[in-house]
Amino acid sequence: MIMSQQDQLQRVYELLKTLISTSSNELANELVNQVKSLNLASNTGNVFHFYFPIISHILYYKPALETELLAYLIGPNFANGICEVDEMVSIIQSAMKNKLLEDENYLSEQGQLWVLEFFPKMEKEIHREIEQCWKELD
Repeated sequence: MIMSQQDQLQRVYELLKTLISTSSNELANELVNQVKSLNLASNTGNVFHFYFPIISHILYYKPALETELLAYLIGPNFANGICEVDEMVSIIQSAMKNKLLEDENYLSEQGQLWVLEFFPKMEKEIHREIEQCWKELD
């Protein structure tokens, strides 16, 4: 059965509500598959802001999924000219602060902790994603 985008979004939301660090790999894999099946057609800024709260929440609980999900945060920012690891960390942390000023519920508490505590320590992973973006340009 093919799900409508609204149904897909609802399913992602339901899965996010139940995700914890001890969630099964099956649940985490279903969540990743649902995220990957979302096809948001928009500009890079909107794409980033759409995926940001979802990906940060998932990666807080399931950091091993970064190889499948980090591109959703890095790619749109790379497309906007951010090509260095320290710039990427700074722009994503700034985006979090700005969006939280608009809506205090934009990122979950877990997503906020991931952005502030875990994301800055992912230099190798961020660099890998930036390099992947460069390769896709060639």
